[in-house]
Amino acid sequence: MSLKHKKNLKNIIYLFHHYHIMDSYMLLGFVGILREVPKMLCKNRQLMACLTLLILSIYSIFFLSNFFSIKPLLFDIFKSGLVIATDPTTPQLAYLVIRIKQDISVFIGLEWIFILISTITSLFFATATIILSAVLHGGKNLSAKELLFWTIRSIKRPFYTWFYTTLFALGYNFFFLANLLPMVLIVQNPFAVKALCIILVILASVLYIYLAVVWILALVISVLEEKSGIEALGKAAQLVNGMQVHGFLLNLLYTILVCVLFQGIRLIPIKQSSLFHITIGLLVVNSTRLVWMFGLMAFTVFYHQCKKTHGEEVELQVSFEYSKIANTLFLDENIP
Repeated sequence: MSLKHKKNLKNIIYLFHHYHIMDSYMLLGFVGILREVPKMLCKNRQLMACLTLLILSIYSIFFLSNFFSIKPLLFDIFKSGLVIATDPTTPQLAYLVIRIKQDISVFIGLEWIFILISTITSLFFATATIILSAVLHGGKNLSAKELLFWTIRSIKRPFYTWFYTTLFALGYNFFFLANLLPMVLIVQNPFAVKALCIILVILASVLYIYLAVVWILALVISVLEEKSGIEALGKAAQLVNGMQVHGFLLNLLYTILVCVLFQGIRLIPIKQSSLFHITIGLLVVNSTRLVWMFGLMAFTVFYHQCKKTHGEEVELQVSFEYSKIANTLFLDENIP
């Protein structure tokens, strides 16, 4: 073997070894983030358990309220539609059509109310989960009163950031559908259309999961730092540089778990009792909320790792600042 071939072989071995080490480092970093979450749960079990039970209880109430409020409407819409389909010449046709329109209007109104309440509640509990996770990860502790105080004090920034990330998500979905529709119309073969849709949906989903890393990290930043909106998104894009794989794997794991949980609903037979559907629905809702909490805690740890990677220190002064503010207010109230 010539000297040139030996050098090329050494370079190939070096590159293979280098990338193998990098892959091992990325995998260990990803596993390290996942292993850190159970450790945080054990640092303040009582407060974490109270927060978890509160979240599960409230979302269970939301689910039950939504279920029992829209079930009569859906049944009435289905029954009226069935009558029209069976006998379109019925003298009550106009009445049934008006009744269906009214039921649909009430249904849409109720769903918008539930979506609005659920969004506000999600932002509130997301803020609380991130604050508690950051404090516990930093080796400090927090009381329930302090957690409530800092959640209320910080809720505005995550709301602004959520508004911008929602706009970006809607824009991304609109851009994808706007490009997918012409392709579907151009291709005539049904099999080719189905294959094209599957490929494009997979590629768009992977890209969306990748972009959402910055969006979720921006939400964490808006809670833990004095940044919100575009500023938080810019800071997130800066911090995630060099840590994209870790964030992508975290978001991919979260997405897979949520998809598996929701796909389980499709396997439920339609001809089952209402009690069975309610039980499965509560199981799916609560499991999804637990995965959601786990994801927020994991991204909080990911935020700390990104800060360390870029040589930035994470200062946690929540308990100290709260005590100082509380003492100041107490002293002011007692000054004659």
